[in-house]
Amino acid sequence: MVNWKKPVRFKIGDVPWEIPLNVLLLVIAITLVLMAGGAYLGFQFGSGSTK
Repeated sequence: MVNWKKPVRFKIGDVPWEIPLNVLLLVIAITLVLMAGGAYLGFQFGSGSTK
């Protein structure tokens, strides 16, 4: 089984970060959904009907 509360440690620049695995996966999932939605809306806006 996966321990969803296991802390994930990484470093950005000189700052050490420690985030639980479930929070990290949630942030990644929200980021991907927002990127896909923005790409879709940008495509829809860019290919608008021009008469």
